[in-house]
Order: sequence, then structure tokens, then C-alpha cells
Amino acid sequence: MDYSIALIIGRFQPFHLGHLYLIKKALEKADKIIIGIGSANITDVNNPIDFETRKKVIKAVAYKEKFENRLSKIVPLNDFFNDKKWLDNLKKQIGNFDIALGNNDWTNNILEKTGYKIFKVKYYKRLLCEGWRIRKLIKEEKNPPSLKLRRAKWQDRVPKYLINIIKRELQVANYSQVIVGGTFDHFHKGHEALLKKAFTTGKKVFVGIATKELYKDKFLSETVESFEARKKFVSEFLKKKGWLLRTKLISFSHFTGGADKEKKIEAIIVSKLTYSNVLKINQLRKTNKLPLLKTIFVRDVLAEDGKLISSERIRTGEIDRNGKLFKIQSPKSKIQEIIMPESLREELRKPLGKIFKNEKSLLRCIDPACRQAGTSKHVLIIAIGDIIVDSLLKSGIDPDVKIIDFRSRRKRTDLFVKLKHIQKGPSLYNNPGTINFKTAEIIKEKIKLALYKKQRSWIVIEGEEDLLALPAILYAPLNSLVLYGHWQLGIIVVEVDEKMKDKVKNILTKFI
Repeated sequence: MDYSIALIIGRFQPFHLGHLYLIKKALEKADKIIIGIGSANITDVNNPIDFETRKKVIKAVAYKEKFENRLSKIVPLNDFFNDKKWLDNLKKQIGNFDIALGNNDWTNNILEKTGYKIFKVKYYKRLLCEGWRIRKLIKEEKNPPSLKLRRAKWQDRVPKYLINIIKRELQVANYSQVIVGGTFDHFHKGHEALLKKAFTTGKKVFVGIATKELYKDKFLSETVESFEARKKFVSEFLKKKGWLLRTKLISFSHFTGGADKEKKIEAIIVSKLTYSNVLKINQLRKTNKLPLLKTIFVRDVLAEDGKLISSERIRTGEIDRNGKLFKIQSPKSKIQEIIMPESLREELRKPLGKIFKNEKSLLRCIDPACRQAGTSKHVLIIAIGDIIVDSLLKSGIDPDVKIIDFRSRRKRTDLFVKLKHIQKGPSLYNNPGTINFKTAEIIKEKIKLALYKKQRSWIVIEGEEDLLALPAILYAPLNSLVLYGHWQLGIIVVEVDEKMKDKVKNILTKFI
């Protein structure tokens, strides 16, 4: 033999002929082998068989194939989604070995960079012997979608003596009690997926809703919905699904949610973003001499742009609860602006928000002292129009984004003289009765600068800024104020919420 100990790493979901081929190659190279079972701490659609069952299966294979005496040990290798942590855990679990055999590029690269010897083994009949293919065939065995699949038997891809074991074990486990937790702010499609996974996995589900102590440091935490509102949304969804009687709703102010001490809980449902908390909870359970929780991952739910749906993105005004983007879409390609149709003129003459006849009444809505102290309930203030901007500045309120055109009712305003010093940047055009795409995009960028960098901006328009209140509302974070002038009524103040953003989005779809 060339080596004393060889390491093999695999998930064995399920054990198939490719795994047996790999083991035999290892036994040709080394006196003894160590088998590391990957994703040992995870249960999901890609990892339906738990660690203990996979360990028993490998022991059965060792007995049948007569290499029991050469199998040094079988160890669990947890997923950490961090190369260094994964490697540190591997060293701790495995101990010494001389060579690693496998065909997984990710594990091979990590070990190779660290100085371990790697022997890359070619896949054995890869198009047949892959775990996901076998799992798919088992799932479709009763109702195959084609004659071709009827002829493709999964039983031919695994050792014959494992067929009955695999058929029995290749099911997602059902647990008596599971736990799932979150802030559940602005209840969205991702939350739905999380709860669906919990209730298809567990008979009884503890649903934890975070209190302020846990989310106070989140971005825009001041706009997180009240506990009562979040609980209501969760309860209504569970009631609609018929799951309420299987639920125990709890509030939690510590990241564990009591999962570190509750004996009867068997599994925890998480996303990859919150997986680090599971590792901490299981460490605490180990200290408390309790069985470790099975980790069940829910698939990421993506928004229209392919990024994760999150409550934060909803609070910042990027997306709605279904993951749809708030954006201005052109009905035609290669055009620079959309035009308000005549049919919308009457609708847009109606104010979108509250009417304030004068600056004094407006200031009751916007307290300058609160703005200066950083205690205002409004995330941003976006002001559109020379007269409004001038009045606010005189009253000690500096809007986060100021959109002006140096005109009021087609005449030059005093601001033209007062504000000669401002940096205009590139000329931004917006023809009367239109919304220019480039200008709308600049408004979006300036709103982001104000939100994330606390940087106030001026936008000077050549043309007319009357309709730019629409993109300002569309791109503004929730709980912002958008102010614009109405030639007959006075100052219109729009409090940006989800309904208002949807309303503006619908109006913009009617532009041509």
C-alpha cells in the first residue's frame, strides 16, 4: 500500500455504486480509510437522510463488502458555509490522514491549498450514479412522466443489498416538534416559504416572533412593524393554511428563542443567512446535555431581480412583498421618456396626499427639532418645487433630496439667484408632461445616497419637474415624505407606504 490512511468525503444521499467505486479505489491506495459524511447537520430536499442513518448504511456496506477491519472511523462533517471553519472542523473530527480521495472540486481545492495530498478519482458512470438523479427517480417511480423514465431504474444504481433500506429512508423526516423564528416584518414570500417548510416537516411548530431587543440594530429598525401587526400577519397566514391548531406562537428576545433549553424540540428551520445561530444554539444544547437539533434549510426565495427577498428591501422601498421591483418600465425600447396620456390628466390633478394650505400647518407635520435631533418618524424628506424647497429651508428644514427647476408657474424664482452656488452636475432634462428615464434614475440614486450615506442632494431640472413626484414616491423608502406643490390647493404631502407605492406604480404603467 502507498499510504497508511486515506480520507473519503461524501454526502451519501443515498449511497450508490459511485461511492462504492470510490471506496474500492481508496482501499487500493491505503491500509485503512476514514469516511467523512458531509452536510451531517442538515436536513432538506438535497439531504433527506440523517447522519445516523447514513452511518448505519456505510457500516452495512463495509460488512457486505468485507472491509470492516480497514474502516478506521466514520465521522460527521457539518456544513459551515465558511471554508476556514469547515476545514478547522474537519481537522478536529478526522485527525491525521495521508491522502484524500474524491472528485468534488470544492473539498479538493480546500484540502490542496492546505497542503494535503489529493488523489482525484474520476466519476463512476456520472450520468447514472449521482445522488440527485437517484432521488428524482425514486420520487417519480410511481408516476413517471415518460416511458424513458420507466426504463431508468434507480435500483440498478445502488448496491442490491441497500435497495430496501434506501427506499425506506429516502424521505424527508417528519418530526414531532420543530421550531422556526424570525422578525416577520412586512410578511413576504420568503416568510411563507419558511413556514411552509416548518409545517411540512413538523407535526407541532413553535413559531417565534422577535421583539424589539433583537431587531433594534437592524437597518431602518424604526420602520419595523409593531409586534401586534407582525403577529397578526403570521396568524392570518397560518389560519388560511389550516395550520393554526398545530402552532404555538411565542415572542422571543434572545436569539435562541428557548431552543437551547427545550427538550422536546427535534429540528429547527432556517435559511442560510441565519445558520450561524443554529451552530450557537446546538453548542448551548450540548452544554445543557440535550440532543442536537436537526437543521432543515429552506430554499432562498428571490425577488424579480434575482436577489433575496427581505424585509429590509421592502422597508427601503426597493421591492414589494411579492418580490416585484418598484421601477419605471418603458413600453417601448430605445426611448428616453414616458409621456402622460391625456386620459390621466384629470386623475393626476387630484392630490396624492394630504393638503396643507400654508407653511405653518406643514411644519406641524414636520418638526425641525425632531429632524435635527434625529428622532423624526420620517425616514427621508423629498421636496419637489422651488417655492416648497425655499419655504422649508427658511423654516430650518433641509430636505434630503431637493428637486427644483428655478421656476414657479413658468416664471423664474428667487432661488435662481440665491442658489447659484449649488453644484448642478450634468444637465437633467424633463420635458413637460413626461418623465425622463435618466432623470428618474438620478432621483433614485440621490434617494439611495440620502438613505445609506446620509448625503443630501440637489437636483436641478431643465424643463419641468411637476411629474417627478411620481418617481420620487416610487423609489422612496417606506415612512418617507414626498412634498410637491399644487397650483390650486397648496402643498401636498405624501406619506410613503406600500399602498401609495403600488398606486404610483399602477399610474406609471398607464404612461405611453
